[in-house]
Amino acid sequence: MGRGRVVSLIVAAFVVLSAFVILTSGILPYRVFIVHTGSMEPTISSRSAVIVREHVYRVGQTISFYEQGGVITHRLIRINTDGTATTKGDANSTPDPWKLKPSAIIGEVVASPPEVGYWLMYLRNPFGLTSVFISIIVCWQVSALGTHTPTRHKRVKRHKIQNVLV
Repeated sequence: MGRGRVVSLIVAAFVVLSAFVILTSGILPYRVFIVHTGSMEPTISSRSAVIVREHVYRVGQTISFYEQGGVITHRLIRINTDGTATTKGDANSTPDPWKLKPSAIIGEVVASPPEVGYWLMYLRNPFGLTSVFISIIVCWQVSALGTHTPTRHKRVKRHKIQNVLV
């Protein structure tokens, strides 16, 4: 593998890692959550990640909010006269039984890449992250073996040592 290719791979890995750290750190007004259920099918599938823009939402949008000790992503269907909000999963036949306070709403979902949630959960696990690093190293080494060209060994002439008597 050439030096330029190795540098390109390192730069690409750094860019992806930096983007992930910035998105998950809270520096930007976006947060990332993982969808664990199919309550928003077919709009958002289970094992997707949702990117949520904080403090922005309106009726009809898919939002993420705190409820039942976790984060739920459902559609905002109504703002009630008392200021609470009513939500419903697209795959559910009835609205959710709770009334959300505005402080529980995180914000609107701006993107929901499928299967990304699975990989985020996998990488959060130390064994998953280790397996990815080992796979990268193995692929790098196999690639290096494929580009290695063997050199021809020169034949060394063997000289007979003669016993010289004086």
